[in-house]
Amino acid sequence: MNRTDHAVSPVVGVMLMLAITVMIAAIVSAAAGGLSGTEKKAPSAILDVSMYAAKDYGGCTIPSMTIKHISGNVLPTKDLQLITYYRSPSGMTVKGSLNGQQAVSGDDDWGIYTSGKYSGVLFLNDDNRFDLASPAESLQDSDKGFQNWFGNASATFRPGDILVTPAQFCEAADQHNPGMEYLFPGVDLEDDFPVGSTVSVKIIHTPSGQIIYDKDVVIV
Repeated sequence: MNRTDHAVSPVVGVMLMLAITVMIAAIVSAAAGGLSGTEKKAPSAILDVSMYAAKDYGGCTIPSMTIKHISGNVLPTKDLQLITYYRSPSGMTVKGSLNGQQAVSGDDDWGIYTSGKYSGVLFLNDDNRFDLASPAESLQDSDKGFQNWFGNASATFRPGDILVTPAQFCEAADQHNPGMEYLFPGVDLEDDFPVGSTVSVKIIHTPSGQIIYDKDVVIV
C-alpha cells in the first residue's frame, strides 16, 4: 500500500460517520414532527358556571347548577370532563366528576321524573334542536342515554347553549336533585350547601388534556 492509500482510508471513514450522523438527525426530526402533528389542540370557549342553593322552578326550590356557553368554539360534550371540588361548612370535602353519558333516576315523589325514568346528570336545554315537545321528553325509560345528555355524541355545546341538571322536573317544594347528588356525593344539599360557599369547578378537554374552565364558583 502506498502513501495515497493511507490518506484515503481516514477520509472515507469520516465521510461515512458524517453520513450516518445526518441520517440519524433526519430520522429524529421526522419522528419529532410526527409526534407534534398528532397533538390535539384545545378548543377556546368562554363558559359561565352558576351554582344555586335553592333555585325556584315555579314553586319548587331545589339545589341546581347551570353551565352557559357564552362564546367560542363548539364543544362536543363527549370530549369534556367536569370536575367539582367542594368543602362544606360541616367540614366534608368531596370531589365529583362527570365524564361521558351518566344517567340518574328520579323519585316516585316526583310527578313525571319517577324512579322508572332516567335523565342525564347534565343535559342541553334546547327543545327545538332535539325536536322535543318539552324538556320532559329527554327523560328515558332506560339508562342507555339520549341525544341531549352530556356525553352523547349528538350533544354539542354551542354558543348560547345551557347545560342544566334535572332540577326543572321537580313539582313540589324541598325535593332533591339527583344530578347534583351525583356531582356532590354524600353532601346534604338541603342543609350543607349554603349561599356564599364556593365550589371549585374545572372543565377539561380530554383529547388534549387541557383545562378550558377553572374557577371557584360562589353558591347563590
